[in-house]
Amino acid sequence: MRLIIFIFSILLLFSCTKEISDGPYIYFSNEASIPDTISQSDAITFEITAIGQSYKVTRAQVFVNTTEYFDTTFAATDSITFNWVSDFSGKLRTQNVMIQAIDESEMIGTQTKKIYIE
Repeated sequence: MRLIIFIFSILLLFSCTKEISDGPYIYFSNEASIPDTISQSDAITFEITAIGQSYKVTRAQVFVNTTEYFDTTFAATDSITFNWVSDFSGKLRTQNVMIQAIDESEMIGTQTKKIYIE
């Protein structure tokens, strides 16, 4: 009987430690084809996908470091994919590209990609 209670307690402990994820999920759909290092004259196309989990997605944004470069609001949808082309001219060293999705309940999902500019 003690063994059964012990096993049940362990299972309950592991099931309670799982993080709840309610906000939208956003990611770079073409991450495998995005280079880690580029020159200033190169242009990169980012294919970005946002998927609503508990609520539908209504907004997507792209930031390079802390500067907002792309912001779009659209009718609530379960998922959306869009392309954003950037040339990084005039930028040097490491650039942090952060994508962000917002759903109907104002929950935010983010993803970041670092790119080194030569």
